[in-house]
Amino acid sequence: MTITAQAIEKDLTELWKSDPREKTKDLGLQRVCTTNLVVYASDHEEGYRAEQIMNDLAEKHPGRYILIRPAADTSEAPLRHYVSGHCFFGAGREKKVCCDLIKLVAQREVIENLYGFTFSLLMPDLPVEFWWPGSLPAQNVFFDKMADQAGRVWVDSSKFDDPIQSLARLSAFWHSRYPHTLLGDLNWIRIQRWRALIAELFDGEWAKFLKDVKSVNIAYGAGTQPTRSVFLACWLASQLDWKYKGKRISVFLNPSSGSAGPSGRVINLDFEGPQGKVEVVLTPVPVRDIKLDRIFAVGLTTEGKQPAIFTVIRDEDPHLVTVRSEINQKVAFSRTVSFEHHHSNELLTLGMKHLEPDLVWKKTLQMVGTDLEKPDLTSMGQK
Repeated sequence: MTITAQAIEKDLTELWKSDPREKTKDLGLQRVCTTNLVVYASDHEEGYRAEQIMNDLAEKHPGRYILIRPAADTSEAPLRHYVSGHCFFGAGREKKVCCDLIKLVAQREVIENLYGFTFSLLMPDLPVEFWWPGSLPAQNVFFDKMADQAGRVWVDSSKFDDPIQSLARLSAFWHSRYPHTLLGDLNWIRIQRWRALIAELFDGEWAKFLKDVKSVNIAYGAGTQPTRSVFLACWLASQLDWKYKGKRISVFLNPSSGSAGPSGRVINLDFEGPQGKVEVVLTPVPVRDIKLDRIFAVGLTTEGKQPAIFTVIRDEDPHLVTVRSEINQKVAFSRTVSFEHHHSNELLTLGMKHLEPDLVWKKTLQMVGTDLEKPDLTSMGQK
C-alpha cells in the first residue's frame, strides 16, 4: 500500500476528533502550529530520545513535528508511518493546546529520497527547522536537500565523531553551500551563560581592561572533546579582533592509553590582538564522568597600569558558578550564581525563540575554521 501525504493528513484529522466520552465538556482541543520541525534519527535509540525531546519541546513551540528514522530490520516495509499528538493545558486549564507528531520509519535507501515527501507534510507559511542530532555526515542526500530548503538546521557538535573535521567543514562550506539557511549548534547555546557572565565582568567601567587581556585559561574535563572551550576561545577572539597566528589544531585528545581511553591534552592557541600577543590555553582537569563535556573554569589575565584577573569558576557544587574580578590583587567584584544543567529540549527551546541570524555565532564559527586543521572536502560533493 502506497503511503500518501493525504492519507497521513486524514489520519491526523481522525486523531483530533473530539472524544464523545470526554466527561469534562469545558475542555476543548485546540491544535496550534507556530513552526515545523523535522528530525532525523540515525537509529531506534536515537529516535526514542528525539521523540521524548520533541514532546517536551512542544509546549514552548507547538507545531507540526516530523520524526524520520531508518527501519531496524531490512525485512520491514519500505515505509511506515505513525501519527500521534501532544497536548498540554493552557492557562487556567480551560483548553488543551495540541500539536502533531508524524513518525516515518523507512528503509535507508528510501530515506535518501524521502525529502520531497517530507516537505509535502509541512504546514505552509511557517518556519521550517531541521534538527540532525547525531554525527555530521560526510555525504547524505536527505541532509543536503533538507539543509538546502529549510530555514535553519540544528546540529550538536558534542555528538560529532570527528569534531575537528566536522567543524572545519561547517566553517568552510556552510554559508557558500547553503546561503539562505541558518546554522545552529546546541553546543553554542550551552556556553551562552558562560559568555554572558564573562561579558558581565567587563561591563561599564571594567570595559577598559578588555584591550589589555594577555592570557586566557579555560579548564575542561579530561577525556572529553574540548569543543565548547574552543567555541569560547574563538568567541573572545572574534569579539576582541584577535587574529589566529598559531599552528592549526589536528587533534583534541591524546591517543588511547589502556582501559582509561584517550586523555585530554593541553591545547595552546596563539593570537595576535591590537595590543600584541594573546595566549589562550585549554587545560584538562580530572572529572568523575567523562560523558559530561563541561567547561570548569575561565580566567582572563590583563597587563597594564592595573594588572587584573577575571574568573568564572564552577563550584564544587556543579550547579553553582562563582564570578570574580581582582584588580591590583584586591577583590573588586564577586558573586555566586545558579548554573543548572540544560537538556536538549531546553537548548532547542532557547535557540528556536530567535528567528533572526546569529551574527556572533557566524563570526565565531569562521574563527574556529582558522584554528582547526583544514578539512577534506573531496567527499562533500561541493556544488
